[in-house]
Amino acid sequence: MGLITVAAILPQTWEFRLVDRNVRLETDADWEWADVVIVSGMIVQKPDLLHLIGEGKRRGKLVAVGGHYVTSIAEEAQEAGVDFLILDEGEITLPRFVEALAFGETSGVFRAHGERADVTKTPIPRYDLPKNLGNRAPSLQDGFFLFATEGSKGASMY
Repeated sequence: MGLITVAAILPQTWEFRLVDRNVRLETDADWEWADVVIVSGMIVQKPDLLHLIGEGKRRGKLVAVGGHYVTSIAEEAQEAGVDFLILDEGEITLPRFVEALAFGETSGVFRAHGERADVTKTPIPRYDLPKNLGNRAPSLQDGFFLFATEGSKGASMY
């Protein structure tokens, strides 16, 4: 699940800022703006993901991590200091994360425990977030070469 889909699942009253580190690095202003930092990555992005966890903690931010890599190997993210692990099916575990934040919790591990997401209820991704593109598609001028859509699920580890 991409971060623009994550943003669609999270409360729409929240303000979002997407930083795709393949396009640009985050700035000090990005870090200062954030109350909670949510990152995701695959195993090939492990060094960068662990760096972002450490940087977020250094700056006093709550840091949440989800995705295939940490669902498979959560220990390294925990050792890096992550506050929240959002594992397995994001459609199921993200609302649990939101509920924990609403109750003032500052850490937690959220698992689906074998429950499967009904992808027909997954909201449309927030395509407006990459550089606030509005209704137009991302382009090379925006720093995007590919903009993939996910047509199925099945990569989760159980």
